[in-house]
Amino acid sequence: LLALAALYMRRNMEESEVFHAHKSAAQPAPAVRAKRSGSQVTRAILLMIAMTSGITAAHYTWTSYASTYAITEKGMNPDTAFWVTMVAQMIALVSLPLWGMLSDRVGRRPMMISFSILMIVVSIPLNAMITSAGWTLLIASAAALVIVAIPGALLAAVLAENFPTRVRTKAIGFAYSISVAVFGGTAPYLNALFNSLDVGWLSGAYVMTLCVCTAVACVMMKETKGIDLKDA
Repeated sequence: LLALAALYMRRNMEESEVFHAHKSAAQPAPAVRAKRSGSQVTRAILLMIAMTSGITAAHYTWTSYASTYAITEKGMNPDTAFWVTMVAQMIALVSLPLWGMLSDRVGRRPMMISFSILMIVVSIPLNAMITSAGWTLLIASAAALVIVAIPGALLAAVLAENFPTRVRTKAIGFAYSISVAVFGGTAPYLNALFNSLDVGWLSGAYVMTLCVCTAVACVMMKETKGIDLKDA
């Protein structure tokens, strides 16, 4: 029902001024310039896929699988796990605008790299602290989700700022959807598989490895804080 409401609202939305300006000023690009532009877009898509991989894997692990792990592997009461996870997500929700404001001050890259480093450091320790006691899941999930909220607060801006107007929505849709489907959507299943094979430590290692990919991508991408999308 909400999707239908969103569809109704979007049918009557005005296109952005940036889009109209680009469309009216668009000129056929010479072959060399078009080829160069195409390679830049391809590079940006690959960087955004890599950047999003660690973010989405950490997100799905701590929003979807952590409570399941506490219930099935540690014997936590399902009601306790549900309410604890909800509280942890509310705590992370409150932190979103704070991370956004900090990003507008210090830049996108430092924030994204900080997320990667923090998640690499805490993934295994936070996972190891979960027991059947609700407070352990609360502390672990809240800490992890507050860290995940760092890229959560800036991801939309970072994606938009890394693509030119002419392909922005198409490129974002492709890069983000591929990364979420491949790395995020599979994370809970891989975590369950690792635990069933008694190699649960691989759950943390999987997230850590993808966060390394996120960090490398962020180091390679340009800083986009304050960029004028009209010039992108």
